[in-house]
Amino acid sequence: MKAFTILAATVVLSSACTAGVASEDESAAHLSEAAWRACNSSSGILPTKASLAVAMARELGRWDALTDLVRIDNNGHNTVALSAAGLQRCAARGNACENTQAILALQDRAVTQVIDQNTFNPTTFREDLVASFARQRDRLQDLQNSPSQLPAPHELSHVGGPTDLGIGACGPHWVFAPTTPTGGVYPKPANLSNALYFFGEPSNPYLGFTMTGGNVAIDPIDGDNSTPVASTGSCATYELDRVYDPQNTLLGACCVTVAGVNGAMQPVPRARGYVGCKGGSVPTR
Repeated sequence: MKAFTILAATVVLSSACTAGVASEDESAAHLSEAAWRACNSSSGILPTKASLAVAMARELGRWDALTDLVRIDNNGHNTVALSAAGLQRCAARGNACENTQAILALQDRAVTQVIDQNTFNPTTFREDLVASFARQRDRLQDLQNSPSQLPAPHELSHVGGPTDLGIGACGPHWVFAPTTPTGGVYPKPANLSNALYFFGEPSNPYLGFTMTGGNVAIDPIDGDNSTPVASTGSCATYELDRVYDPQNTLLGACCVTVAGVNGAMQPVPRARGYVGCKGGSVPTR
């Protein structure tokens, strides 16, 4: 019987939900395959957009897609990439936004050399991201009539997750503490949901935006923002047949695709750091 790996390092929320979140290695939680499959993924687009939101929160420290992302021409196709402002912010925070860039690279058609397009469609992902700029702009424009709901400038700090908050989510939650840009108390954390329209708010079930004390959390699938612990004793199946694994710890391992085909974990073209389960390939370990 194949194993479905959705193992996430877990944090423990305080009973009052205001004292912060414990470290990731304190415990572990399993989320069921049934829970993930119960959520509509729209050809893998919705969970991938939620994973992009997590990556940007961790690496850029904010949700400001209109500033940090840009539409570019890539061989005749509109594609979304980090903007100059986004790249500068990554550098200022001491990183190259590797996770963000790897997820954005999933727009490239070459990923279908490893991942079945029936599981994840990169063209649909690319087209949806391009259209999402208008969704975010329209939302912020609508809120000009309700300025008290506008998301104020903010900084996000990763304080917990991935963890199962036990609220019937599509995947493990990542928890972030918002502050003002100067480190002060953020006035209305709930307003940050209005910064997530680029990523599919309010109809993307994989965002699952929720408040936990003064913190905010979203719940993409496991594996796009960290490498889940592989199951033992059998070949694992990973959501959307892929794992963000920059250290290649799973490269060559046996796996079973979402469609039930035996294969091996191979590098995903263009998407640096990703390995995917390629059906029919032969494991090397």
